[in-house]
Amino acid sequence: MKFLLVPLRFVISPVFIAAVNVMILFPTVLSIIDIVRSVNRHADTHEPVTIASTIALIMIGWGVALEERGVIRKRFGVSGVPDEQRQVHIDEMCHEYGVAQLVLGLFAEIAVAMISLPDRIVNTTGYEHTLLTVSVVLIAIGAIIQSRHVFVLLATLWRRRTVRENPT
Repeated sequence: MKFLLVPLRFVISPVFIAAVNVMILFPTVLSIIDIVRSVNRHADTHEPVTIASTIALIMIGWGVALEERGVIRKRFGVSGVPDEQRQVHIDEMCHEYGVAQLVLGLFAEIAVAMISLPDRIVNTTGYEHTLLTVSVVLIAIGAIIQSRHVFVLLATLWRRRTVRENPT
């Protein structure tokens, strides 16, 4: 089991989390642009709904993973390290940003799921582009929050290096 600790430490490190955030941001931003163009053209909603739903699902999954960083560390015995206070701070930060991604992704998914329901259940005829707009706005807010998370994680690393070099 100890041989898994080194890769696990890397996977829960701020650098790795920031890298995954960036990798997720690329398709998210491209999807936002694509959906906005579709809404502005009043194009068929099938493909934009699928795109928004997929990005929302990614946000939900990544949000859950982020918010559980602390649990993962404890479960796999990676807690109790010399910089535990800093790790707990990162856990709390990931929890907050993860909850934001999860909630925004859920509400974005709800908006596009309404479009997929038959009109006999919820009549969204004429409101498809409005619901898509709500979804894409929530996804865009999630992208902004995710971008901020990248910078906060990298700032945490920068502060750690500064403290190591100048221990006053």
